[in-house]
Amino acid sequence: MGSESLSVVVVFGLVLLLGLIYVVMGFVTGTFRHYERVDRQGDSLLLGKSIMNFAVWSIEPFARWLSRRSVTPNQITLSSILFGLLAAACIATGHFGYGFSMALLSGVADMLDGMLARFTGKTDRSGVVLDSTVDRYVDFFLLAGCALYFRDDVLTLGVCLMAILGSFMISYSTAKAEAMAVEVPRGAMKRTERYVYLLLGLAASGIWPTLWLLEQSPIWLVLWLLAILSNWSAVNRFRALYRAAKGEH
Repeated sequence: MGSESLSVVVVFGLVLLLGLIYVVMGFVTGTFRHYERVDRQGDSLLLGKSIMNFAVWSIEPFARWLSRRSVTPNQITLSSILFGLLAAACIATGHFGYGFSMALLSGVADMLDGMLARFTGKTDRSGVVLDSTVDRYVDFFLLAGCALYFRDDVLTLGVCLMAILGSFMISYSTAKAEAMAVEVPRGAMKRTERYVYLLLGLAASGIWPTLWLLEQSPIWLVLWLLAILSNWSAVNRFRALYRAAKGEH
């Protein structure tokens, strides 16, 4: 087993161990932790609240530890974009296992900055703007890394570009709905969901370079999933926005 595959296996082993602790503590106490952030964001078609609550629970102790140091939320936010760039470089050169590790660190940093801001009482609108901006850049970096890797495969390159388009159109439709005070269908492939499935695709590609009976890496399937479902969700959102703008119900 190579170092890339080993790094993925170690991470999943740690996640399974934390998952076991989370489940045991839930049964012992008679309740599982629920977080307002998760309830506010809501679940989606392919990612339930239980998984999201577990993720927040897993990194909350680290956020509390950082809050007792001189680390600022903006420093954590900026580290997210750095890890995102490193992940993109790894993906573009075919090192999916390392890309998974860097993308995971970027995602963890994205969760940590908000927690750290709340624990230290340093929440402000400038931090929210920085966080949202960095999220958009990281989304682009990861998918751009995939596009560079598949640059010689015109079809898959087009799928990467459609995935990029879908991710940004969902973000735009969300912002537009908030500005218009219109409720749109939640749909599938919100940012958290897109990120999780991209991580799973990178992890699988780091362990199994090609799919069984196919000369493609597992990330190839994830890109198709992202391209189709994100654009389908964006179209449904814009249909609701269009009807609301015309005064239809």
